[in-house]
Amino acid sequence: MRMARSLLVPRESLCVVVLAVSLLGACSDDPEPTPQPAPPSCKETRSNERIPVLPAAARQAYQETFTNLAARVNSECGSCHQSPNNLGGLSYTATRDDLKDKGPRMLVRIQRGEMPPVASADQLKKAVELGVQLSAWLEQGSPEGSFTVNGSQGATVEDPIASGVASAMTDLGNCTPAEDKLGSDPDKDAYFEGLTQLPRFLSETDTDVTTFDAEKLARHGTFAFAPTYPLFSDHAKKLRLVHVPQGKSIAYDAATKKFKVPPNTRFYKTFFKDVTGTDGVVRYRKIETRLIVTRERWQDAVFGTYVWNEEGTVAELHRETYRDGSTFADRVLTYKKDERTGATRNYAIPARHRCVNCHTGSEGQNFVLGFTPLQLNRRAPGEGGVDPAATILEDELSQVDRLIKYGVITGLGSAADLPKLETSAEGRAPSSKEELELQGYFIGNCAQCHNPRGFAVQSNQALAFMDFSAGGILFGWKPFNVLETNGRRRYVAEVEDFGVDLGRPYPTSTLYERVARDTNERNIHMPLNVPGKDCRASLLVARWIATLDWPKADEGLTAEEKAAAKKKRMRLANGAVVNDCNTDADVRWVGEDFTDKLPYQPRNPGWKEHVGKGAWEYLTRYPITEAHEQLAKKRFPTNWWDLKPGLCTFPTASAPSPVEAWMTDRRGVPKRPWGELYYSTAGANVFQGICANCHGRAGDGQSGAAKALVAWQGARVANLTSAQYGLFGRAASGASHLAPFEQEYGPHGAARYLVWMADGGTNVPLTEEFMQAWVKYGEVDIDFSNDTKDWEAWGANMLGAASGACDLIRRGVFATAVPPSGNIRAIGGTSLWTEICTLDNPLTDEIRSGSDATAVAEWLKRAQFNAGVMAYFYLRDELSQGRVAPLRSECDRR
Repeated sequence: MRMARSLLVPRESLCVVVLAVSLLGACSDDPEPTPQPAPPSCKETRSNERIPVLPAAARQAYQETFTNLAARVNSECGSCHQSPNNLGGLSYTATRDDLKDKGPRMLVRIQRGEMPPVASADQLKKAVELGVQLSAWLEQGSPEGSFTVNGSQGATVEDPIASGVASAMTDLGNCTPAEDKLGSDPDKDAYFEGLTQLPRFLSETDTDVTTFDAEKLARHGTFAFAPTYPLFSDHAKKLRLVHVPQGKSIAYDAATKKFKVPPNTRFYKTFFKDVTGTDGVVRYRKIETRLIVTRERWQDAVFGTYVWNEEGTVAELHRETYRDGSTFADRVLTYKKDERTGATRNYAIPARHRCVNCHTGSEGQNFVLGFTPLQLNRRAPGEGGVDPAATILEDELSQVDRLIKYGVITGLGSAADLPKLETSAEGRAPSSKEELELQGYFIGNCAQCHNPRGFAVQSNQALAFMDFSAGGILFGWKPFNVLETNGRRRYVAEVEDFGVDLGRPYPTSTLYERVARDTNERNIHMPLNVPGKDCRASLLVARWIATLDWPKADEGLTAEEKAAAKKKRMRLANGAVVNDCNTDADVRWVGEDFTDKLPYQPRNPGWKEHVGKGAWEYLTRYPITEAHEQLAKKRFPTNWWDLKPGLCTFPTASAPSPVEAWMTDRRGVPKRPWGELYYSTAGANVFQGICANCHGRAGDGQSGAAKALVAWQGARVANLTSAQYGLFGRAASGASHLAPFEQEYGPHGAARYLVWMADGGTNVPLTEEFMQAWVKYGEVDIDFSNDTKDWEAWGANMLGAASGACDLIRRGVFATAVPPSGNIRAIGGTSLWTEICTLDNPLTDEIRSGSDATAVAEWLKRAQFNAGVMAYFYLRDELSQGRVAPLRSECDRR
């Protein structure tokens, strides 16, 4: 009853009682309870990829003298450019005034990685160090005496990254923001929406982006992510950020299994390189931050990279220029890798055109790589092609669910709804875990080029079958004896001694050679456009080859015997790669610049001294008539369209006249409906079958052969169709670049110059091996010998291929596969090439028999001249107007 009453005391009495209790408590000797801290709003990120960031610091300056600089310029550049040497049109004297005048041009070439040409890694390092001194000397007014290099010592250095953020950094940021701490940045969204050019400094982009502070970034709607299958970049570590505009999201389409990225979304990727400090601790220096701003059309994406200064305080937009003055060319720099020893390492920043090469093949056609459903769906070790030895922590595995909660991604309930690599090829499963691991590597490093929209396929349609994207060719592929598109070597070959073959300079399996060897005259090192050598790629390819069913060696074996044979090959693969592949001591990088200086100048300025003279006297002797122009535009049925069910339909058509034997069966019935006949013009056939192998299908100098040539010899393939500096462009005044040649040689004078360049006027020594490797059959109905001795006779130059095709016409074996013919699929091109070769050039019995060697040589010379003129008209009237003729594999592009 006492308790009950106490509950019924008046309110005033209750207050007194409470107050009394409070006072009594205040006088008590009991300790106060310890206050509990509020739960953190940004928990430390649980990721195995730790990136402790190197603190910002002043650079140590040193003094240099002009005398020493001049001596170093002479040592590095003198053999090619010190007067009287004048290689590439650049000559200097080691005087102050002349170096002040020529120095800026030399500096640009050095910084792009173009000087010295085809440099070794050590030569590249010395050139970059020279560039640093030359730049400092020029910036300080080119003094006669001493000048300061790398001077910021004693200056105030403000680190944009807080020490706690730097020490806790991972590939998913320094911490994981709580959902109640999220925000947006409408002002920056509006700023980026109308942007056509990136601002000068990274600090002017999204709010707090230079702080790398995940909590601050989350308040403005910017979040970290990391892909399952990353791109190799000389072992750099990376922090990737995504910012979706306010009110928008990246929507998942369950039907297509793709993301729809809204316009104005920003993707950042910062590259870090390891540096060993004086205390022996490894930390990571910020090198560059790349930025992509998406647009409705991927072609309109705004992109660039910001280079961090050596102090680590400011990142400025990279604006190294190409020859034509446009920005974002290749850049090579060095950084101190070990502060104890002073050891440095080269670092290469890929140019704009390299970015375009890779990003145009993005899965979502949005110019973004690495942010796809497959890439975001992080997998546990041993799952989905992930290395079984990898360590994957909680925040890595939960990244998709976290981005859903943040509102970045919509359209799915959880990561469980996303596609998985192992089931990406409907009806086909990986034949082994090694095949699955290799496919995972291909996703991050190869598929951006090797897919129907990628650079590899766009530059050579014959590679369309080699689709390395998810669901592509790899699962269940039987690659043995599949020939490269030049018909000479095999992607994967069965050999007697597998381990020994992998260690050879030219391994028999070219798929392995491409990842394990540097670029040479017949192969490009893969992955393309990235620095450094990835021994993991070599190991994955070698192990995959080992686990395939070898047609001869494994034939008739029991399951147990076959397993034992594969196990043995795996040991050989492991041993060979360990012995054969070592991480490069330094990065070798050859700059690419396929542009030219403005105003336009012919690529070989000595053309007047050669065209129509000496070995090229025929160039002005043969007339170019209206018949040439008509033939260049004449359409010939040369094959059947490759069918693409669901994409292409064909009209009803009448039979062509004449109906050729290859079109019908023995009864005279057409093999396919007449509407499915593929037609090509003579001009398109010559250009796409010969010239495009180096100059690219659009005539813009973008091709695999062009990349191989510059890496192998330092030679540049011309961009023929550029409106600013191409042969078929115009000056700022409106004057045609063709005018000087027409003034010299009359109408179509540029055709004579073009034929001269293609017949040896380039001054680039093209070997028979190079021509064999890169002048391919592809998807064009052309035929020529694949015998090296024939190339020696025809000439290892571009028009040597035309001479070869016409030589087969002369012998009557074009497209018959009777040696030296090699392309039986080109049977329909016989009529086309017969007309090209015989235009104003009769094919007499004497020529056919070859009884008069001099007459045959003259006939072939005129035949190749005709072919060159065909290409000229196609370039002038089609490619320079942006019209690229579809190949027979491109019925959907008609």
